[in-house]
Amino acid sequence: MKILKHDEIHFEKSPTGGLNCRLKDGTVHEHLHCVTLFPLTIPEKFISVIKETGPDIEEIGVIPVLDGFSDEQKQFVRRAIDERYFVPEIMDIEKLKSKMTRRGHGFEEWKIKTDRGEKMLYLFNPKENMSINNAGVIIITDIEKSRYKISDLEKLPQKARIIIEQLLL
Repeated sequence: MKILKHDEIHFEKSPTGGLNCRLKDGTVHEHLHCVTLFPLTIPEKFISVIKETGPDIEEIGVIPVLDGFSDEQKQFVRRAIDERYFVPEIMDIEKLKSKMTRRGHGFEEWKIKTDRGEKMLYLFNPKENMSINNAGVIIITDIEKSRYKISDLEKLPQKARIIIEQLLL
């Protein structure tokens, strides 16, 4: 694993909008992605810079921390991470309804408000599709495998907090 420090890599936007970089030795890598190794707990540390070529993945190196990078360089990395990880924050649960499929399987229909707008999500078994990580972040995965997070349960309105607490019992 190659460690990449702020003075060893320079990011730039390609003409097509992708992410490229130039390493200190002059090597240029194109069409890169940034993958944070701990996206929910420490999103700005241990960031893998990778290049995907078909089914193959080549790791250029790992950025241990963004400290030391210029604001412009940090923005390149943050945008690349945001494109890869789309995990909306649940701000409120407006409605929760139990439903049945034609085959008799039950599921939950949630009308939620996120930091990216209103959304309907569907869960077959909330207890199996909700988890809490070591940092206390609640992750909810719907039937389409889309993920949502609740970073701080205490910031939810009381009604939404009660719903989540009951589902986690």
